[in-house]
Amino acid sequence: MQILLECVNCSHRVPATVSRLHCESCGGLFNLAYDSPPGGKQPRSPLTDLARNVSLGEGNTPVINLTRTAKYLGLRQLWAKLEFISPTGSFKDRGSAVLISAALSEGVTEFIEDSSGNAGASLSAYAAAAGMKAHVFAPANAASGKLDQIRIFGAELHAIEGPRQAATDDAERFVNERGLPYLSHNLSPYFSEGMKALAYEVNAGPASGVRHIVLPVGNGSLLIGGKAGYDELIAAGVISESPRLHAVQSEAVQPLAAAVNGYTWDASDAAPTVASGIAVSFPPRLKQSVAAVKESGGTALTVSDDAALEWQRRLARDEGIFCEATSAAAFAGLEKLIASGTIHPDETVLMPITGSGLKEPVQS
Repeated sequence: MQILLECVNCSHRVPATVSRLHCESCGGLFNLAYDSPPGGKQPRSPLTDLARNVSLGEGNTPVINLTRTAKYLGLRQLWAKLEFISPTGSFKDRGSAVLISAALSEGVTEFIEDSSGNAGASLSAYAAAAGMKAHVFAPANAASGKLDQIRIFGAELHAIEGPRQAATDDAERFVNERGLPYLSHNLSPYFSEGMKALAYEVNAGPASGVRHIVLPVGNGSLLIGGKAGYDELIAAGVISESPRLHAVQSEAVQPLAAAVNGYTWDASDAAPTVASGIAVSFPPRLKQSVAAVKESGGTALTVSDDAALEWQRRLARDEGIFCEATSAAAFAGLEKLIASGTIHPDETVLMPITGSGLKEPVQS
């Protein structure tokens, strides 16, 4: 099977490699392109040397029934996929496993990444497992638990003062200075490719046939990768349609919600939020995120910090689930979707609980 990089803007194709992030023809980002159709049993993958794959046991996370929460919301059935019990405590491990495995197969020994916390922690862990040196640029005010993870895995933490974008800017300068590969989870198509397996797992499990999936969205890797997974299942004839994918953002940072709903939002309007995992003012794959929402028949909406924190407490009390505020924001979004009639009581819903509450201080 031949694997190529295909520009999302001009469709220009080049040989696949983790070191190439932008199209030389138009500057666009890439998707991975395959020359064979999906088989429907497992996601198509860029990893060909299976013996060298790096894994910490990511994926195949449990799906459980949230009976108390379903009753509270008036839903017939509500499923949760427990992504927060992944090896480093977030769904990002799916993407890290693919990206680091591909980098290892190409002989990468040292790389640069920037992150608000979870992706940096995840890539640091997988770098350690692969014997690589990681340089992770992260906001100095990121949750201490996430920064501690980056350090304990042996990565070199570059804590950057200022907004989230400052970490990206400094990382890019460091790339230019050092000439090291930039394994950006925001830009690399390998990272979102790792998310496709979630769709396969949901379809093969007790939540098969779920009508709605509601998830928090920042850079959009889970949204884009999940939609790609469902597209493969449709192309293989396993299912006839994708669940409706609903993207939840913070009122403080809402570029995707604005783009989907057709109103103006500027990065200068961004404000601090407890949902730090989705506080992304300039998502580089915004156009793809919009397409994933619209093509699935989904929606994009925003929620307040107060609502996210209330749902964080409610899930802990009622379900024994301690998730980070970013994950809880999706439940605040679900409540709004039910109230608006977008999701009906007799429809089934699945919530990926994306990150562990142990990673950040509890806020009142």
